[in-house]
Amino acid sequence: MTDKVVLIGFMGAGKTTVGARMAAQLDTYQHDLDQIIEQHLGESIQNFFAREGEAAFRTLEAQVLDRQLAEIGVLSTGGGVVMTPTSRQLLQRTATPVVYLRTQPEELLRRLQGDSQRPLLKQMDREGFMALWRYREPLYQAAADVVVDTDGLTIDQIVTLISKRLEQN
Repeated sequence: MTDKVVLIGFMGAGKTTVGARMAAQLDTYQHDLDQIIEQHLGESIQNFFAREGEAAFRTLEAQVLDRQLAEIGVLSTGGGVVMTPTSRQLLQRTATPVVYLRTQPEELLRRLQGDSQRPLLKQMDREGFMALWRYREPLYQAAADVVVDTDGLTIDQIVTLISKRLEQN
């Protein structure tokens, strides 16, 4: 089993939670890309996003991703990490296995209900959410080495499934 894994997926897919459990199981570090970015900024992504816009955030995100891919541990990314060609290329070229936690939009909407900390979620209705999911789905697929469907699974089941899939690759 590897000591490095990158988790990608839509907001609410469980990347941070699964990442923490995987890191504990692998006895390694968990890195959360959004938390690292916030530490770098000295403010929340939400504030930076509101002030500087998505393009500035995505540029910074790609720079931090590039640095973090060299680190040992489990890296949980933000949901929009696949939105820029630069970040997608970094994910496709890394030797670190990239795992897409695929979650269907209905399940994501259920999980995210009432979450006020997601900048993009605040700006869209259900139709916009579904359109964004449909747009990102093939981007996640293209960036991933392994795809794990998470609907109806517990965190432990997801981690076990990831481990099995990584052993097969």
